[in-house]
Amino acid sequence: MLLELAILLVSLAALAWSANLVSDKAVVLSEYFHISQMAIGFLLIAASTSIPELAVSVMASITGQGAISAGNVFGSNIADIFLVIGACAFFYKIVLRREDAIEVGGVLLVTSVITLYFIYSTFVLGYPVIGRLEGAVLLLAFGAYIYYVLKKKKFTKNGDNGITKKDALRAFALFFVGVTLVLISSGLAVDSAVKLSELAGISQSFIGATILAVGTSLPELSVELAAVKKKRYALAIGDAIGSTITNITLVLGVASLLNPITILAPASFLTILLFAMLANIIFFYMTLAERKIGRVEGALLLLSYVAFLAVLVGAEKISVP
Repeated sequence: MLLELAILLVSLAALAWSANLVSDKAVVLSEYFHISQMAIGFLLIAASTSIPELAVSVMASITGQGAISAGNVFGSNIADIFLVIGACAFFYKIVLRREDAIEVGGVLLVTSVITLYFIYSTFVLGYPVIGRLEGAVLLLAFGAYIYYVLKKKKFTKNGDNGITKKDALRAFALFFVGVTLVLISSGLAVDSAVKLSELAGISQSFIGATILAVGTSLPELSVELAAVKKKRYALAIGDAIGSTITNITLVLGVASLLNPITILAPASFLTILLFAMLANIIFFYMTLAERKIGRVEGALLLLSYVAFLAVLVGAEKISVP
């Protein structure tokens, strides 16, 4: 037990250090390429921190367990908003510029439309399959999203920002070193936490609903806490919301293209989809109506995540014969 505890503590320390490295180098890259921090968060950081979800979904799809892919994608999106953004707002606060809030609202609208489609097709039309055609459409949507962000978010600065090509290359290399360390340390942290829980006699269902559910969101959580602490709000929100659309288009698209996904536990899947919609609606209101997310709003988001876990456990019991 002492060894697992030591691994957990070292992993968390490495996670915090590497998250700061990712945040710092992302800012350097945004300044060098004259792209806003929101765009860097939307694309570069979001795609990098979504690697765990992509790996889980691809492996699940290849082995014929595609339902795990769908649950992983929408469950991660819920965690990104309720847990990750909630924690950032509760411990610090988040302030968005109007133009950034509008961009976030647009992304949330797109993910909401896709979520509504799956609710309609699965539970209204009675077609509980995410097929290859839908996967191809999702991948096209991801390509359109990348094109839009790169075209929309470029800006020109007057004068030289003092960052040389050599500085940018070094920042780029260190950025991916940081991302790699984030992924490795978060994986080690989850693994050691699971082993400690098992040694303490905690049930596997509780471990799955808490530690493993949070585990795939640890990269986003660590990077965004580091960014918000330094008041890089656009970078943090760009990562969180960029991860949601990356998950629902790229990750789910690749998984369903490899192998059509059949929904085997409709009660659990419906619960996940409805909470994904709820997360989008709540954060849509917070970003567009308030643009300042403080401790009270953060607490509301965190409590919503606890409610989601509680309802999901109940729905899982209904789904099990």
